Amino acid sequence: MGRRTLTLASGEVEVSIVRSARRTVALHVQPGGTLLIRAPWYVPLTTLMQFAVKKSAWIERHVRRLKNVTPPGVPVIIGEGSALPFLGRMLTVKVNHGPARRVRYCDDSLVLTVSGNPAPEELTRMTEAWYLREAKAYLPDRTISLAVRYAHLVPAPGNVSVRKMKRRWGTCHSGGTIVLNRELMKKDPALIDYVIVHELCHLVHHNHGREYYELLASIMPDFRELRKRLQQ
Repeated sequence: MGRRTLTLASGEVEVSIVRSARRTVALHVQPGGTLLIRAPWYVPLTTLMQFAVKKSAWIERHVRRLKNVTPPGVPVIIGEGSALPFLGRMLTVKVNHGPARRVRYCDDSLVLTVSGNPAPEELTRMTEAWYLREAKAYLPDRTISLAVRYAHLVPAPGNVSVRKMKRRWGTCHSGGTIVLNRELMKKDPALIDYVIVHELCHLVHHNHGREYYELLASIMPDFRELRKRLQQ
């Protein structure tokens, strides 16, 4: 993978180039505002950079949208006063000292009780574990609730599991298992419902064809707007 920079009107953008046996060139602006170029082995570097220059307006538009988004895999350091998203609202972190380690949320605060003087990374691990616990308590129950509500249109999943995923909000396996991303707990409940219904519809249609979208629209007529909000 090669690294270059591309000069735009708004400044320089870091460029990563990944070559493979693919047949076409594709541009992807990633969280953090970097540019990824996927290209065939045989396309010269100069051709790739010229192609990116021609798409500079598109690149700049997406860089502005994504430059302040934390890239996947980059740890977020938690401390006193940090703001954390949770079910469509922001929680302010408060650090208390006590004999036992504990995490709880109250009103608009997430209270971390710790002993001693833990490193910021430890507070981050506590918060990450809390998100996962909340997701396992909320997401499967909400999935079953929506499956019951729309039982005349979609079947109930065989199983619902939760884990942290880098690239997908959810996925549906052919055996009837739905897997949901723990990171959904940072989104508005309406967006969570959209992802769940999206996967429930895949229990009927295992593709994104016309019939699939007709079914999705019959349950959520505004799914396009919800999808757009989810991607922001």
